[in-house]
Amino acid sequence: MARRAARASRLRGLQCGLLSLFVGHLTFAQVKPQTVDVTSSDRAVSASNEGEAERLAAKDALLQASEQQRLEVSKQIDALVRWNPSAEPAKKLGGEWTLIYTDAPDILSIPTSPFASIGRIGQEIDSEQGVIANVIEYRPSTFATGLKESASEDLLVQRVFTDYVVESASSVELKIRGLGIHPSRILGFEVPEVWNVNLKGPLTLPFGRFEILYLDDEIRIIRTGQGWYSVNRRGVFG
Repeated sequence: MARRAARASRLRGLQCGLLSLFVGHLTFAQVKPQTVDVTSSDRAVSASNEGEAERLAAKDALLQASEQQRLEVSKQIDALVRWNPSAEPAKKLGGEWTLIYTDAPDILSIPTSPFASIGRIGQEIDSEQGVIANVIEYRPSTFATGLKESASEDLLVQRVFTDYVVESASSVELKIRGLGIHPSRILGFEVPEVWNVNLKGPLTLPFGRFEILYLDDEIRIIRTGQGWYSVNRRGVFG
């Protein structure tokens, strides 16, 4: 019993160590993105919009982590993976997840513009249907909300749909299925659902694979077939 309690305590300590790199006031939230330029119009943004801008800046900082920060994350990942509590993680992927770290170039190079920033990156996984929706939420930039305050709640959601097949206890194979574009607000105005675009073809194409290195009720760590790492936290936030 004492050994089990010690193991649980050690595991929780490693979880907190990893999450502290992303959540609250540590590490990524302290990095100041080089691309944010505070102008006089930005200063006129309301307090709520300023809070939104800080949230977006923190997301930009996460995606622009320094080499030293990435080394620290790698150490935490290596330590946590050794304590993986799930024997068959590939069968327990279902739910909604939010990306809190990655070194994958295709994610780090997602394009933005002077008018749009990345609000959230995550996944919606239907384990019964074997479908993963890779989600990217675009929010207005600080510059955009400075020009038009009502745009602060604008939102465009992009989903890339992939089918997945469990290959082993810890690995899955992906096949791309389609694309969805869902704008919900533009310049402060609600967008009718008829503007939503969902393109899903009858055929699928190979889209790679990934291995689940660690999975518990809160954290999932994967390594792609190309060797890139991603850390997701269960739930929708950001």
